[in-house]
Amino acid sequence: MHKLFPPFGLLLFAFGIGCANEITTTETKASISFNITELSDEDYPDNPDIGFRASDYQSEYFELGELSISDIDHCQISFFSSNGADTVQLNELSLLEFIPKIPERFKSDEYLSLLTVVNQEWNRNQVRFLKGEFNCSSDKISRVDLARNCLNAKLWEVIVYVQEGDKTLPYAHGWFDFPEKLYAELFEQRNQVPYSTYSAYLDNWKQPESKTINFDQLRTVHDRSVCSFEDLSFEMYPIAGAREKKFKEIIYPTQFKSMKDLQTDSSLFATFSQPGFYNCQSPRTTELGRFYHLNQVEFLETSSSDGKNNLELVFHFSDEEEERQTQLNIGGLDLAMIPALSPQDANKGWKNSMGFGNHSFYEGYNEHKSLNPNDNPYFAALFDEELNWLDSHQIGIDGPVIHLDDVSPYLLHVWLLSFERHAFIGHYVISLEPESI
Repeated sequence: MHKLFPPFGLLLFAFGIGCANEITTTETKASISFNITELSDEDYPDNPDIGFRASDYQSEYFELGELSISDIDHCQISFFSSNGADTVQLNELSLLEFIPKIPERFKSDEYLSLLTVVNQEWNRNQVRFLKGEFNCSSDKISRVDLARNCLNAKLWEVIVYVQEGDKTLPYAHGWFDFPEKLYAELFEQRNQVPYSTYSAYLDNWKQPESKTINFDQLRTVHDRSVCSFEDLSFEMYPIAGAREKKFKEIIYPTQFKSMKDLQTDSSLFATFSQPGFYNCQSPRTTELGRFYHLNQVEFLETSSSDGKNNLELVFHFSDEEEERQTQLNIGGLDLAMIPALSPQDANKGWKNSMGFGNHSFYEGYNEHKSLNPNDNPYFAALFDEELNWLDSHQIGIDGPVIHLDDVSPYLLHVWLLSFERHAFIGHYVISLEPESI
């Protein structure tokens, strides 16, 4: 097993690429090899997969990785196992969709362009490849996930899974650095702007300035109404799925009986440390007290730049002392994409991260390829009382989980995910009946 956080190993071979989608560079690359880091339970005691992984989980599985490039739409990433028998290959991979994209409609707005790039990179995007979407010399591997984690532009992960009964469980997990120079080249090809414009934010997590944004760039509002709602945050959330695995990452309060107990600036969670692991020894502070009172919910009928009609919800919160006002906008929603579920199945709801035009946290490869950021109207953002943008990571939420009620078609459930999706910190049921809006 490689030592914890080894230096990044890079091997380049030059050759000529003659195709329409070539990566234009002074040193064109054919093959890039990289080291893969693995963490034992001693290295990573706060691993949420402990207790939720394969019975024969491997902590010394990966040996080396290699990225081979024909063109940006036809790349291959190979992961070689230490036993030499389980080579995993992701073929015909399009790399550009893994790189942040500034929608064309934002390019005239410097601030929105920055927030878009930052939030796309600062939120996890984990893409799953099922049987038939990857090659493996071992039939045991049933799924492969490729993750661009939320720490900086170069930190990626690979997870392979096996089937045990009706469960798909992690079998091995590795961390690797995406080639720095190649990332910059892909970013510039995707956005037609110098990578240096944003490198300080993407490489080092530099926080953008808190300013107002131009909402007209996001959508056109056709109607605005106040709708009735119920705040169910005094109840406990369902501890299932990822929330069950990550429950141990909640540092404070040590015991709680409801989501309301988490709506305090005293709430602490395990932070996410390089190269991409949860660390309870480094608590992440929050400002979750901002969500203590939900005072009003607005329903907006909007359209995006392509003319499609969408739904937007605007939540108006205040803290317990009514001193801080916080606004949460969740826009570009299509109710046809929202599943109808029981609240106990909330973890299966439609979810996305905070930001503008983002991929979701977890998605299949076909879904990943089909998303066009230029046409993606989704956004979610926090604002203070003067409508200055607030960094959601500093506040302590990662995004919404949304589902329709499985009994009443006019009820919409909105749950708020905490920092790193460790917990739900709020649950709001909104009435969409015509007389209520």
